[in-house]
Amino acid sequence: MLVLIRMVEEENHMHSESEIDDLVKRYELMVDNGENRYFDVEEFEMLIGHYLSFGEIENAQRVLQYASNLFPESINLQLREAQILAGLGKHIKAIPRLQNLLAFEPQNEEIHLTLASIYSKMEEHIKAIGHFKNAFKNSDTELKSEIRLDIALEYENLGDWKKAIFVLEEALTQDSSNEAALFELAFCYDKINDLKSAIKFFNQFLDENPYSTIGWYNLGNAYHRIGSIKKAIDAYDFAIAIDDKYVDAYQQKAEAFGCNDNFSDALKTYHEILEIEDATPHTLCSIGECYERLDNYLEAEAYYKKSLDLNEGYPDAYIGLGVLGDLQSDDALAVTCFEQAVLLAPENSDYRLLLATALMKLAKPQEAESQFVEILEREPKNIEAWEGRVDNLQRLNAHEAALELIEEGLKTVHETTHLRYQEFVSIFFSGEEAKALDLLDTLLINHYDSARRIFKSFPDLLNDNRIADRYNRLKP
Repeated sequence: MLVLIRMVEEENHMHSESEIDDLVKRYELMVDNGENRYFDVEEFEMLIGHYLSFGEIENAQRVLQYASNLFPESINLQLREAQILAGLGKHIKAIPRLQNLLAFEPQNEEIHLTLASIYSKMEEHIKAIGHFKNAFKNSDTELKSEIRLDIALEYENLGDWKKAIFVLEEALTQDSSNEAALFELAFCYDKINDLKSAIKFFNQFLDENPYSTIGWYNLGNAYHRIGSIKKAIDAYDFAIAIDDKYVDAYQQKAEAFGCNDNFSDALKTYHEILEIEDATPHTLCSIGECYERLDNYLEAEAYYKKSLDLNEGYPDAYIGLGVLGDLQSDDALAVTCFEQAVLLAPENSDYRLLLATALMKLAKPQEAESQFVEILEREPKNIEAWEGRVDNLQRLNAHEAALELIEEGLKTVHETTHLRYQEFVSIFFSGEEAKALDLLDTLLINHYDSARRIFKSFPDLLNDNRIADRYNRLKP
């Protein structure tokens, strides 16, 4: 599809802008005056291509109707007619016309590209790949890289990531400047979770193309994903050295600093972004979070509010203000801010989790329960919602209800370690101490480090000598 659009545009680019403008004016003047004037086939194709490139399907149709009366045998006009039908979503009508044209011109790349585009939209990706490959055989050298990209995208649609990677690497071998192919390749390696191969490829690619901003950027992202933060930052710095206006590299560099809890350098990087482009709600919010993590709550609040000055409907800013409220033990403020964020983005489960937790602190367990239920209705396997909902019941000493809920959760989610520790707590407080201690033995032997979280929630448990003895004795 990308190539087809480019082909229509390039056909018009073969003519000067003024030439096309004069042609369009001449045609539209004829229409306005109700006249009949002569245009040759090439001019009609230019007119139709012009209107198609701007998405003006109805105008393209009018030109085609007029042109077809004058040149009914023109294959190129018949091709344009099929493209118009495709643009209108009338794929079933377009396909047989294109197949008929192929009988006359089996090596016509534009016919193959049009069919490929249609089959792609119909999610018949195997057929689309076949036509893209036929177009590739007959295409000019400058289009081959982009056709390979289209083929790779079809393999991605099929979920065949390895074939997509093979095609994309071929495309980059032929045309190292294909930035879209670099991004797609990074995406595919990410999908198969093979970041080591991604790093190997991008390092080799950069050995031959050391001034590729996008190459360094994607190498940085791959290092970032595997936790090699220093190498990621170095790669982002190379990208910035080549293009000091490439904001995405600054953004990722700042996030990488944040992953290392280096919020001072993250803050500097975000301020560098403000020197390149106008402030955005996201950048201001990120600055606010840096100040928050540096315990400068006044500056953090100021930047969250600046973010809202730019966009009063930006939910992350309300989340930031809510977190500040929570950190300063202002539970009412936290709830108010989190509620506003949920109102703005009701599908965001993370926001609802924050709201539910704040409601628990504000001693509103029923409202917290409603939030947990809302999350689990949308995401039945959301482990944090299961754990939070159980915690809410345990804080109310509703241990029988908690055990029923834990039983349901253990059947639903995969990561069950904390739920099992919560099960230990409710069994213990329900009076079945021997059973609870047996369960605790098993958990400490297999998941000792995870015990810290439950004892942080219920520190008094360690006042029981039987529990404290196990905790100390079973330490690895």
